[in-house]
Amino acid sequence: MNFSELQVTLSFCIIFLLRMLGMFMILPVLSKYGMLLDGGNKFLIGLSIGIYGISQVIFQIPFGILSDKFSRKKIIIFGLLIFFIGNIICASVHSIWGLIIGRFLQGSGAISGVCMAFLSDLIQEKNRVKAIACIGVSFAFSFLIAMISGPLMVKYFGFFSLFWTSSFLSIICIIIVFFTFPYSDKNTAYKNKNILNNQVLGFIFKKNFMRSYIGIFFLHFLLMMNFMIIPNQFELSGLSLNNHWKVYLFTILVSFIILFLFIFYCKIKYVLDYIIEISIIFLFFSEIIFIESTDHLLFSIIALQVFFLSFNFLEVFLPSHLNKQELYNYKGSIMSMYSTSQFLGISLGGICSGWLYTFLNIKQMFLFEILIILFWLIFSLFCKKNCLLEKKT
Repeated sequence: MNFSELQVTLSFCIIFLLRMLGMFMILPVLSKYGMLLDGGNKFLIGLSIGIYGISQVIFQIPFGILSDKFSRKKIIIFGLLIFFIGNIICASVHSIWGLIIGRFLQGSGAISGVCMAFLSDLIQEKNRVKAIACIGVSFAFSFLIAMISGPLMVKYFGFFSLFWTSSFLSIICIIIVFFTFPYSDKNTAYKNKNILNNQVLGFIFKKNFMRSYIGIFFLHFLLMMNFMIIPNQFELSGLSLNNHWKVYLFTILVSFIILFLFIFYCKIKYVLDYIIEISIIFLFFSEIIFIESTDHLLFSIIALQVFFLSFNFLEVFLPSHLNKQELYNYKGSIMSMYSTSQFLGISLGGICSGWLYTFLNIKQMFLFEILIILFWLIFSLFCKKNCLLEKKT
């Protein structure tokens, strides 16, 4: 990477870290402190958690379309301003409905797809995997910091300090975008009028793109299901809830070390061509180990390590696969469709796992995940085969 690309990558990493830190800090405390709000009950607390993902699903594609027509930089700043307003409402209105409205506005600043499109505008293709991997690391560190800092901030400064902090962090993000990002016009570099006028939907939903859309949906669906049952799995294995973060920290760091070594040193073409399918197979093995490790802590940790390794590889290579395609002047729309699939997986994964866990035991939940993974693997191989046939013809 040259200096400009390093600056852009670092800026995006800071933006993703700070923005998601403000979102993640609420997760470990909302179920408890939400009951203390005016009108609070379990259903409305659940709604306040899920409504963020719902609004992300609604607004990702409109933001992507706007970014294809106007400056991505302006759209990102606009989305961060909406996120800021949502935080102010959450911090100021001390009722569960105020929290729900504020969370909806937080999610309405749906700029993840626009950011990924802007990143691919500014980074050379040969360096995009490295840049996306760095953003993945910022996500992981944001999650880990939030799991520790959220409860501590509530303990010493109160529940609403989380939203004031998130508001402050969003202002820092706006400043970074305004002063460090150029007004790139690469999103209008291609002028294929036939695609622009007659084949928009057909182009956005090409089989080659569907491989990434469906992939990121299933990946985050499985993530939500796993984090519904893995904490119980650990407790059954003898690990107390207060020590779970240590296992998460260790396994995530190890998975990222392996990921970076792979990105910089693996040159085997076959492995690189099928890295998505190979990672899905490793996900399959992680679920098999989980099934057999109900009372064995070491096996549960090994299973989690394999899961995080596969998850982080797919988080990097699924969007990287999209960025290798010819996206013409619909890059923002396509990356926003990708982000919509991601948040749809989060929303449905959380809802379905909560519903299934009411009548399935832990092993049956893992078996259900295995069925999903097998379907995903078959679908991904089918799309891969079709893409190879299209290239030959």
